[in-house]
Amino acid sequence: MMTRIHHSIVRNTVTALMIAGLIFNTSACDQVVEPVEIPVGVILPLSGTLGVAGQRILNGMDLALEEINAREPFRLRFIIEDSESNIDSALIAYSRLADEHRVPVIIGPATSSETERAIPLINNKKVATISPTAARSGLSAQSEFLFLSSLTVGRTVPEGVRISKKHLGYKNVATLVNKVDAFSVSSNDFITQELGTYSDVTIVHAASYRLPQGTDFGDITAQLTAIQNAVPTPDVIFLSALPEGRTGTLVAAHRFGLRIPFIVNFISIDVIHDVNDAEPGAAEGVITFQVWLPNSTVEASRKFVDNYHSKFGEEPGDFAARGYAAVTVLGEALNRVSMYDAASIRDGLAEIREFNSIFGSFSFDENGDAVTSPVIAQVQNNKFDVLGE
Repeated sequence: MMTRIHHSIVRNTVTALMIAGLIFNTSACDQVVEPVEIPVGVILPLSGTLGVAGQRILNGMDLALEEINAREPFRLRFIIEDSESNIDSALIAYSRLADEHRVPVIIGPATSSETERAIPLINNKKVATISPTAARSGLSAQSEFLFLSSLTVGRTVPEGVRISKKHLGYKNVATLVNKVDAFSVSSNDFITQELGTYSDVTIVHAASYRLPQGTDFGDITAQLTAIQNAVPTPDVIFLSALPEGRTGTLVAAHRFGLRIPFIVNFISIDVIHDVNDAEPGAAEGVITFQVWLPNSTVEASRKFVDNYHSKFGEEPGDFAARGYAAVTVLGEALNRVSMYDAASIRDGLAEIREFNSIFGSFSFDENGDAVTSPVIAQVQNNKFDVLGE
């Protein structure tokens, strides 16, 4: 039979063990597990001729960074390199991020020309790479580590030509292209090819100019004169150019007195505002084939617009949207993997299907190209109105 003394000893021992266990559990609960930090390389043109566009892309990326770091079990940290709107600088930045900072993933480069030139580096360094704005078709097929989170011209042009032709009824067409830019050439090639499928459409004049990336826009009076004097007179002009070429061409054409409507693949509402500020009315009536518009009814997009306005005090344009989308797509990929090395991130990106993005349902195809629905719109009163069926 247990004596009072024995009972007391047992009771005191049990109590001591319970207290010790409580202290241990409390200490364990008090321990804070630090989230894993993932360095993300960023290559954007933050200065030079594309500096304004680059800053807008970065604004969208910064907003996505804040949102992801506030809710996910990991933390992203940007290591930012300025490509200075220069292809060679973009390549140097890529090598520095891969070799010195050893990042597992890079967002950028921004332009198709930079991205195309970076493909040998991407294949050699084997860093998961997402270009937020490159749109030349065929780039991502050249590297298993390269993904384009914006639509390529191969996906925007067929739908854009079909809908714009329905609304404008054009038959005689002129084209104008920057012959030394990868995106512009790809866009013009697809436009020419698609127009060739319509038996009632004729390209009456094909004009070009040469504006290397990072170069100030020059004089295109000769090209505009040739288009104006074409016989028969063109009903529309398809322009394929980078932002500085889009702004320069629309302003120059309006000052020249050319009143033929322009169709401009991937022109941003930001550029439309810049054009109309420089030359009031110069962008009115322009039609674009785009990936996103600020008045999108997609729920994720409406939240993005509201949050962007709260942070920056203005409505976002598509450059900000494409920067935001690239980071959120990366966040989705990181949620799909258990390790954060480059190969795992690449695999996570490749698996993305029907992700609820600000563009709507978003997937990557087998090559790493974005799959989502393009938007066809026309400028009316300094804003885009969607052109429906």
